[in-house]
Amino acid sequence: MKSNKNSDSIYPNAMAATSHPLATEEALNILKKGGNAVDAAIAASICLSVVEPNSTGIGGDCFAIVKMENKDPISYNGSGIAPKKANLEFFESKNIDKIELTTPHSVTIPGALDAWKTIHDEHGKLDFEELFLNSINYAENGYKVTKKVSEAWEKSFKKLNNHKITKNLYLNNGKVYKNNELRKNIPLANTLKIIKKNGIKEFYQGSIAKDMVESLNEIGGLHSIEDFSIQKTLKSKTISSNFKDMSVHQCPPNGPGVTVLLMLKLLEKLKISKFNPDSVERFHLEAEVTKLCYKIREENIADPNFISIDLEKILTEQNIQELFNNISLNKCYKINDLKIPNHPETVYLTVVDKDLNSVSIINSICYSFGSGITSNKSGILFHNRGTNFRVERDHPNCIEGGKRPLHTIIPGLALNNDNKTILSFGVMGGQYQPVGQVHVFNNIFDFNMTPQEAISYPRAFHFNNIYKLEREISENIKSKLETIGHKVEFTNDPHGGGQAIQIDRKKGKLIGGSDPRKDGYASGY
Repeated sequence: MKSNKNSDSIYPNAMAATSHPLATEEALNILKKGGNAVDAAIAASICLSVVEPNSTGIGGDCFAIVKMENKDPISYNGSGIAPKKANLEFFESKNIDKIELTTPHSVTIPGALDAWKTIHDEHGKLDFEELFLNSINYAENGYKVTKKVSEAWEKSFKKLNNHKITKNLYLNNGKVYKNNELRKNIPLANTLKIIKKNGIKEFYQGSIAKDMVESLNEIGGLHSIEDFSIQKTLKSKTISSNFKDMSVHQCPPNGPGVTVLLMLKLLEKLKISKFNPDSVERFHLEAEVTKLCYKIREENIADPNFISIDLEKILTEQNIQELFNNISLNKCYKINDLKIPNHPETVYLTVVDKDLNSVSIINSICYSFGSGITSNKSGILFHNRGTNFRVERDHPNCIEGGKRPLHTIIPGLALNNDNKTILSFGVMGGQYQPVGQVHVFNNIFDFNMTPQEAISYPRAFHFNNIYKLEREISENIKSKLETIGHKVEFTNDPHGGGQAIQIDRKKGKLIGGSDPRKDGYASGY
């Protein structure tokens, strides 16, 4: 059963929701083989690295929240560090004041593979090697390109022409891959085979690492084998806050999950549930809360190994009250231009197995097709997450060797009072993600929508002083927002994507939704 704008997927045993049909089927395939939610989520992530190359890949990063049924949720931070030589003095000496999108300096060490292996070592049931089989097949023998992915290819044509290896490997005889065309990546298939056979050490210390470092050094990158070898996944407790009769969980910094917790607390204090979901008041308050919370994020959140972050203070009632005092129903709070980097591509997926273990996991190569730089021999397209660094002395997110940038990707989880998962969810779309998570969460728990209704519902995003509305939002709301003082425009591009699985423990069923803004669906058995 496929989800659409009006229909949830409902199953009694297990479920997967991803942004691509092949990834959803791969997750279910692993579950039916006897794998658990962790096995299925990782296999689906590897699959997406092949079939949705605009959004993710083994050249990118990963964050995950894993909640085994009778244990506390665990955060896994698979974001990559900057090369040791990438310090502020280097960029100042070269008169570089911004990390550009398609330069080797935008490529931090890819952390996804180490994260998948770390999570699997602790929770997986099947052999790690088994999780690669179908993805290798798709890379070697081909898969059909889906509609949304083909659209991303079309938009990225210029970028894919910038780099010789990328042009040869990611274009189809000089043209973009169109919907339903067969696509292969033989070098990537061979790389996945090597990882399957020899383990991830080949990626971080061996022949694959050597190829990646040489490829980046050739075009001015500062990377070294040592940089790859010291990349490690960070395991920790989640951060959380209470909302009504549940707790909402996020990964700690350098992820921006605290933004979600702060926004939810503010909107609860503003009594968002008393307004209609399609009212001007709802969209206005969402914008005002976005401004204030993103300002706090940009000024405070970075790699906690390099700066001190007081998350408890950010979430105190005193701080929330001070923010609350800036919000009015009939005027806009004026905020300086935060100069936040634009929002990139991502994949989010979630799996719940028959034992109600849940995985909320998000993988990304940052902007569409990442940096546009591909390794010489191994077929790996590098992300450009380093563009999120600032080249500004004394800024908390200033670039430094070994540092992780302020990230955008966030998986979400909600638990009931018995510490049991009731919702595993996430929203894609780079900088939009905290707003998207809050929008979907409010839709479900304040406006009584099903997961599919909540995900499909029209979205708006206040970003860098412009309020961009999806076209399903009415002209009347747009006009009223302008009257209040917002600078408003309709956008033809959708805001992100998203997946969610809700666990109805009383009725013993899983209810899934998957975003019609992407190609995937939720399914189960």
